[in-house]
Amino acid sequence: MEQFYLENIPKYHSLVGALDPCPKPRISKGVPSPNMVVSARIRPRPKNERFPSATFPRSNQENVLDIHDLYNHPRGIPILRSNNYEVDRLFHSNSTTEEIYEDLVADLVPFAWDGGIGTLFAYGQTGSGKTFTVSRLEELVAETLMSGNLEGEREIYMTIIDLAGNAAFDLLSNREPISLLEDSSGNTQMVGAVEHQVFDMEDMRALIEQATSFRRTAPTLKNPTSSRSHTICRIRIWNGADCSDGSLYLIDLAGSEAARDVATHGADRMLETRQINVSLSVLKDCIRGKALADTVTSLDREKLGRKLPHIPFRQSALTRVLKHVFDPAGARACRTVVIACINPSLADVGPTKNTLRFAEMLRVLEPATNETSADRTSAIQWTNTQLQEWIRANCGTPAILDRVVAPRESGAQLFKLSSTEIEYRCRQCPGVKLEQAKAFRCKLWQMYIVS
Repeated sequence: MEQFYLENIPKYHSLVGALDPCPKPRISKGVPSPNMVVSARIRPRPKNERFPSATFPRSNQENVLDIHDLYNHPRGIPILRSNNYEVDRLFHSNSTTEEIYEDLVADLVPFAWDGGIGTLFAYGQTGSGKTFTVSRLEELVAETLMSGNLEGEREIYMTIIDLAGNAAFDLLSNREPISLLEDSSGNTQMVGAVEHQVFDMEDMRALIEQATSFRRTAPTLKNPTSSRSHTICRIRIWNGADCSDGSLYLIDLAGSEAARDVATHGADRMLETRQINVSLSVLKDCIRGKALADTVTSLDREKLGRKLPHIPFRQSALTRVLKHVFDPAGARACRTVVIACINPSLADVGPTKNTLRFAEMLRVLEPATNETSADRTSAIQWTNTQLQEWIRANCGTPAILDRVVAPRESGAQLFKLSSTEIEYRCRQCPGVKLEQAKAFRCKLWQMYIVS
């Protein structure tokens, strides 16, 4: 497939250049949950990259990303296949880890300091920059905790473990094996893992570097030091004044692999890959189930007979360790951040789409409030009369007629029409050319986004 891409790079650029510069916008059916933020980070392209970029962030919708793939059609003529994805935050290839920290992670630190549970997951294809991102975020978290700017006195403890399949290891004790056992309260305990108290920035940095040296890695076709295990860094913040604690989990998930990456693996590596994929699938179900449970609880729908969703945290060692994060019956306040790391290269377009689909499945949108008044300003809620008024005010010269473009449609009905249908209706108006029809349709889409 890579050879096909290389041979058709000029064709790819030609097809992408001919795309509509004003694609139909994505309209969200709710607002993101405040306790769950799903983001994506585009890795910078190496200077020696042979393949063009397949990722195109939209300029008019800041968190929407278009992916254009070149398909080897059986008739021998390459065609373009496009998909678009939406996340809560999108970080471009020129975004720094410091910017990601300020936007996503900085609020988790005082949240955990005050007794909450903050969790960060980094997910993506092997070689997409997960470990690079998490390593720098760990340093920034350490700087914040040790800066002395947080209110009150706390004791800080660190534990870093490695999960390879159903086996667990303590990375701060020369990778000694540990056991994951449930206590009488149903909480999973890391039996054998040593918890280290830290007193300054240098202590934390030394422990992080020690853990990195013992982490399990293996070469793949995409990455000579691919992470083949899940690493969990738990920072426990003890408040002696009221005998309570908060926790911050920084989790660098094992790299997912494309089929071409596993083609040369032996039986052991294939088993390892299956275990990684199963644990990631269970993690997805748990994260989404917890977010749905929080939404149900916030809306008091359980009082109407709606049951809380089942969360299968016992199906994986990773989710057993994090049970208290997912348990809907838990009384602890939790906030979760997911960073989906992607490679922009056309050669990695398949794994990139899989990663973004995974990220979209984690998003949980809550219904917007005050629907009766505020939502009437949204074009998607307009009546036919409101829509025709807007068309008359933006009809241009020659006039694009409201009774031709939207004779009966409401705002929601018109939005469902294709770009081709809207341009066709515009051109049925006397004197209207294709260029004016396209310009009007772009203005219409932009109005939906703004409103």
